[in-house]
Amino acid sequence: MAILVTGASGLIGSALVASGGAEVIGLPRAGLDITDADALARALDAHAPSAIINAAAQANVNLADVEPERSLAVNGTAVARLAAACAERGIRLVHISTDYVLDFPDRELTEDLPTNPRSTYAITKQVGEQAALQAGATVVRVQWVYQPGERGFFNLALRRLAAGQPLALVTDQVGRPTPAPLVAAGLLRAARGGPSGLFHLACSGEASAWEWIAAAARLRGLEVTATATTRAAMGGAYRPARSLLCSDRFAEAWGLRLPDWEAALRSISAGA
Repeated sequence: MAILVTGASGLIGSALVASGGAEVIGLPRAGLDITDADALARALDAHAPSAIINAAAQANVNLADVEPERSLAVNGTAVARLAAACAERGIRLVHISTDYVLDFPDRELTEDLPTNPRSTYAITKQVGEQAALQAGATVVRVQWVYQPGERGFFNLALRRLAAGQPLALVTDQVGRPTPAPLVAAGLLRAARGGPSGLFHLACSGEASAWEWIAAAARLRGLEVTATATTRAAMGGAYRPARSLLCSDRFAEAWGLRLPDWEAALRSISAGA
């Protein structure tokens, strides 16, 4: 089968292309802007995939407050159009969403909870996931995705520590750090078949940004010289204080349960 990956140059998209083999066709934004309706239709008809994994997104949480129209166009309107086009052509769609559409700090986050987004980014992602679900797609929420390399908060933080540069790490925002290759493995299983509907996919355990980056730094032999701070002191768009996706439903559907975040970090760091 052919699996088309949109947003193929992004964090998750590039992991999908790297691990998916010959069956995966990766289209970065330069090859397909999903907000272009005509280009989208041409790509679907030209490649005729059996499934699509939509990894295209405007994922900059702070930028969404500055450019809400653009964020809605990518995260909401384009997803609705893509989902409708897939339904018309009989193409299986796996759409990636985010834990940020939920904000229940006192409990593990299950799929039956009502959405309550509290940032522009989260609101636009909610629009997209609802449109995808209404069209019969499979929606997978992920969180705190990272990959050793050049891009993203994870790598920036470690570079600053290695260079002895100032770094502030939040101690009061908690989540489940999850490596992109593990997310990609789950998404590829979902693309190859299985139920539609809403699912969560993340590692287990919980860590603050401080605990996560400190653990990664120690694995690299780096001294943790960062300054502890709070989410409020950092400013920017709203982020949930404690966000823990429960992945039981995904494990039951596809037989894949991701490890504890620390074990995943050790594994991904060993192969970096």
